[in-house]
Amino acid sequence: MKTIIWPVYIDSKKSRKQGRKIPKKEAVSSPSLSDISRAARKLNLSPKTENNKSFPGSWYDNSGRVIVERGETSKREILLKISNMIKGTRS
Repeated sequence: MKTIIWPVYIDSKKSRKQGRKIPKKEAVSSPSLSDISRAARKLNLSPKTENNKSFPGSWYDNSGRVIVERGETSKREILLKISNMIKGTRS
């Protein structure tokens, strides 16, 4: 099953209302598409990056998105794993 991951989903600077889907303490600050894609690749999720897409809640900002193959894992679990992987590479 394919799943779209927008950077806002794991951005600690965004509120839940703005689109963050995981707890703030689990989120990362300003994740880039390359951060997300690299983490997804390490987790064997076959990421495909689309740079010219805009998150519907902030249509004016071309943030891009990453599409991953998540199998039977929940979207929330994938977001948490990607966020933790990014945290690990940043520290």
